[in-house]
Amino acid sequence: MYQKVLAYFSQICAIPHGSFHTQELFLYLTKTLENLGFIVSSDEAYNIYAKKVDSQSTKPVCCLQGHYDMVCVGYAAQNLAIQTYEEDIQGVPYLRAKDSSLGADNGIALACMLALGEKMSNFEVLITNNEEVGMLGAKNLHMLIESDVLLNLDSEDIHEIVLGCAGGVDINATLHLNPCMKTFDEMFVIRSHGFVGGHSGVDIHKNIPNAIVEFAHFLMDKPVQILALRAGEKRNSIPVGVECVVYGDKDLCAYENAHFSITRIESTEHLESLGISIQQTHKVYESKEILLPIIALHSGVYEIESSTKSVVDSLNLSCVHLQDGVLTFELFARANDDTKLVRMQRRIHALLGVFGFGVAYSDFYSAWQRSISDDDALLAILLGLYEANGITPHITQIHAGLECGILGQRLRELQKPNATKILSIGPTIEFPHSTKERLNLESLRAFVAILQGTLQALGARV
Repeated sequence: MYQKVLAYFSQICAIPHGSFHTQELFLYLTKTLENLGFIVSSDEAYNIYAKKVDSQSTKPVCCLQGHYDMVCVGYAAQNLAIQTYEEDIQGVPYLRAKDSSLGADNGIALACMLALGEKMSNFEVLITNNEEVGMLGAKNLHMLIESDVLLNLDSEDIHEIVLGCAGGVDINATLHLNPCMKTFDEMFVIRSHGFVGGHSGVDIHKNIPNAIVEFAHFLMDKPVQILALRAGEKRNSIPVGVECVVYGDKDLCAYENAHFSITRIESTEHLESLGISIQQTHKVYESKEILLPIIALHSGVYEIESSTKSVVDSLNLSCVHLQDGVLTFELFARANDDTKLVRMQRRIHALLGVFGFGVAYSDFYSAWQRSISDDDALLAILLGLYEANGITPHITQIHAGLECGILGQRLRELQKPNATKILSIGPTIEFPHSTKERLNLESLRAFVAILQGTLQALGARV
């Protein structure tokens, strides 16, 4: 089964499937599921529902759930196939992607579903679209599942069984800048190098440097005026890339360091390659108007729960752009309850309002609150299977966005007759949403066994 999972994952990696560009993978999944004997349907959001039951069953015993879009960083962002390779790190085998995010979040869940579908029946799958961009598929779900157990396969630590997660909200801030008088004649491009990045939820407590914040501190006392700025990749990833065009002192290159290179722009061709027209070059902006609000924002953890040492709320400054005098910030706030999430919105609105920004919010989703007790029979089955595979998991709530809470709400709104037990599990994926993303293959082997054992214990047939 494990090798079959890897084979399916390889096929998935060959199909570009970044958020909003999932059409080809949608066709692959629906066709493959049909070939495996599933009855397949979809809704207007291109969510996929598939059911496989035999003649002796009235309904599936469990729903496996995941999403089929990925965060594209590196080569994947160029709509290219992902080239994978195995890497041994201190005796542990990992699967990596060459200069790209891997997409194990959440492609490995899809591969598990397909591999299990070859061998087993009496279960269903729900595969949502555009999860990584505000959980749009889950929010627009218009299909019911039949079983009373939903296993979300989007967790990223084999040692965790997740029963709750943070809520989140997109924050967008805009400021119209007035150009200033140009006082320098030399033009330069500043680029970032060597930042690791990571997931803006599960990695936010690791104090991974935010390239945008580091750039603001680096440039704050330099003799420059800013012409254009592009920084960050995706709203839910810790940024690594910064590219800024400035006018500056002729000796500006002397300030470059290991993280920021400074290159003099010698020709209009160089300028046009950066997406800047000659007509734009006469407008420059005071650097402090751009850098001070970045420095004033705290991008990272805001509160730690004292007893569990888990993150309560956080903010990620994800992207910053300056073009044609319009400065935009894209931020992502998370919190483990809705009250704290609303307070975070107010905090950011108040702070950026001081600098004159207009602030707007979108794609608010509530935290998923635990509803399964410690003595639940399903939890006992899972704990036994984890122990049988040499793993002692802990029950937890994670500081990342899972679709579980939204799906539970949508199923109630769609008038599902019975309550649904929802848990989240998954193999270990390190540094998701970055070019460092890697899948722990030992954890995958155990996860496949746990997943197969869970379905069998619930009544699925081989």
